[in-house]
Amino acid sequence: MDLGLRDRVAIVTGGSKGLGQAEAEALVAEGAAVVVATAKSVAEAERVVRGLLDTGGRAVSVQADVSRAEDVQRLVQTTVKTFGRLDILVNNAGTTGPHLNKPLVDLPEELWDFMVGNHLRSAFLCIKYAAPHMIAQGWGRIINTSSIHGRVGGRPTLGHYGAAKAGVVALTMTAARELGPKGITANVIAPGFIGTETLRGILAPQTLEKLKQQIPLGRIGEPAEVGRVVAFLASEAASYLNGAVLDISGGRLEYFL
Repeated sequence: MDLGLRDRVAIVTGGSKGLGQAEAEALVAEGAAVVVATAKSVAEAERVVRGLLDTGGRAVSVQADVSRAEDVQRLVQTTVKTFGRLDILVNNAGTTGPHLNKPLVDLPEELWDFMVGNHLRSAFLCIKYAAPHMIAQGWGRIINTSSIHGRVGGRPTLGHYGAAKAGVVALTMTAARELGPKGITANVIAPGFIGTETLRGILAPQTLEKLKQQIPLGRIGEPAEVGRVVAFLASEAASYLNGAVLDISGGRLEYFL
């Protein structure tokens, strides 16, 4: 299917690896120009861009901490200056880092603030500064990243992450209602367990095997499978999807582990 993205320009935050890299690759494969944004992984983002250019795509990298308003403004301005427009915003950025596995009663307030800022504030800021460009042209796509944890509630010791990801869903619903009349759709992807380097780095092989047994499809997802969903949501093929949440979990919506 030709998704018709040849004249479109996208920002992918957190695009230097994992899901963000796969999303950038999928968009470029459909003809879109992509700005790969990263807060710290500059060398990795440049590597991703070189790979995209090698396939004949159009791409640049921008260093930006999207939890900071001034960085987001610079990211959007650089995108428009480089490619002349901005059509697609993929809010993928958000790290967990070493800030997991804290019961609520033991959770430091600064870790709560970090997680909410990293996942929810960043999505808000990117929408705030990207949407005016989409409004001006009467067309846009916003694709936000939640998680299985945002759908079923954070499991014990992941309350801050689950709350942030649930907030992303609520934020998207508001964006869909406010921006829909202006020709802009806002949707959510909610990945389950996807086989990124990060996942394989934090979960032991025996844990991954146990997870596979809980997934109806019998396997961990691949980043490219998420990328293809994002490319679809960015296209005219998804023109009547607005305020939708797409679970990319292999059918596993429960949480047993």
